[in-house]
Amino acid sequence: MLSDIFFLPGKLPLLKKLFWKSWYNIFAYYYGHINIVFMNYGYANLSEGTQKLELNALDEKERYCLQLYYHVANSIELKGLDVLEVGCGRGGGSYFIKRHFQPKSMTGVDISEKNIALCRQNYSLEKLNFYQGDAESLQFDDCSFDAVINIESSHCYPHVNYFFREVFRVLRSNGYFLFADFRHYRDIASVRKQLENTGLKLIKEEDITKNILVAMNLENERKNKIIQENIPKFLQGIAYYFAGLEGTRMYESFQNGECEYFYYVLQKKV
Repeated sequence: MLSDIFFLPGKLPLLKKLFWKSWYNIFAYYYGHINIVFMNYGYANLSEGTQKLELNALDEKERYCLQLYYHVANSIELKGLDVLEVGCGRGGGSYFIKRHFQPKSMTGVDISEKNIALCRQNYSLEKLNFYQGDAESLQFDDCSFDAVINIESSHCYPHVNYFFREVFRVLRSNGYFLFADFRHYRDIASVRKQLENTGLKLIKEEDITKNILVAMNLENERKNKIIQENIPKFLQGIAYYFAGLEGTRMYESFQNGECEYFYYVLQKKV
């Protein structure tokens, strides 16, 4: 099945990379007009007494997707730092981080040139830049950034260990890697081991699967409406799957424990 591309890490690596690049290029080219800023599953705060993230009216409609960015980026003080987001998609996360956390510079990289065109078209802030590039072979010099952020993107990479090595390379001494994504439960230990092998020190880890699943439930109606109003019927089944709507295998994989969503904070201590 086409949807099984999510569950094929390490298999047919060139095909996997071509698939994801083509998928996001096609989606950006034909559906760039759709008012979708974020393409993640979102995050819901489940702890009582958690202060609600204040958002403007334009951001409110994608609150849960923004809350995932906030939960990850708020792990450290980003103000005054040079920050890189790998897998920036349509650029909404990088734009939010630049506005909200006030890093010195914010750089977004994505493998899809069509996504990068949308980023440059939609967002213009001083020291906010977007580039087309490959996560497994970043085009930046050694020790270029104080923090690297990667949210719900690494499952697309055929050789995620190459990406982790690149993160280590471009980070400055004492720099941070803020990393969130999902995997089949059998692959979680392997990802953790690959991270350890880079030399990065694990500072924090958290299973946020429940937070993600609640957000998926809360987002189901909004995303379903977007798909029905904008995507041709013959593509809607695939769109439902990628959006993680109720009843799809993607949704059920989180619900039944087949997939787990993790969040790590790591530091380059050299």
